[in-house]
Amino acid sequence: MPPPLLLRCPSPPPTSVAVSHRRRWRRGRCPEPVRASWQELAGVLVFSAVPFTAVKALAGSPLGALLRRRLEDRKASAAAEADALRAAARQARSSSFWFGEARPRWLGPIPYDYPEHLAGEFPGDYGFDIAGLGRDPVAFANYFNFEILHCRWAMLAALGVVIPELLDLFGIVHFVEPVWWKVGYAKLQTEEHLCILKMS
Repeated sequence: MPPPLLLRCPSPPPTSVAVSHRRRWRRGRCPEPVRASWQELAGVLVFSAVPFTAVKALAGSPLGALLRRRLEDRKASAAAEADALRAAARQARSSSFWFGEARPRWLGPIPYDYPEHLAGEFPGDYGFDIAGLGRDPVAFANYFNFEILHCRWAMLAALGVVIPELLDLFGIVHFVEPVWWKVGYAKLQTEEHLCILKMS
């Protein structure tokens, strides 16, 4: 006789609701998919596809070629001023409170053995690298550029937060829920089921 923990209890017979739901799921069909209004679709189109399309069209136009030539002309003069600007940046960092060895640290006055590869040469360097991700100079430079990219996407996300509320406030476009952090809750309060990849 097997031990009590290995005994299998008979499972209860599935109900008709569970069987029908299982059949619908196996067929890959969602009974009541969520449908977006035309205002939401228009907002997605305007604030996502249109800017990229406009930039691409501008790059291939005569105006884009003219702007590119002007930028190339300015590039030569900017390269000549680069050395002077780097020297000014080094001087500003040496005299700034937020750079160098005397900069504020993330633990404040608490004694701590801070990593040597963080010397206060970059903005936001408070000596926090407990995982040692910045030991490799190449990886550190990549992380620095990635952080700038993330900040730019965050600024675009801020526009995506403010613009729908302003459009709804002035009556230009009425969304189902203009407040960004209430959108998911508003969707859950509807009688429609969320359908992702044909699975409800």
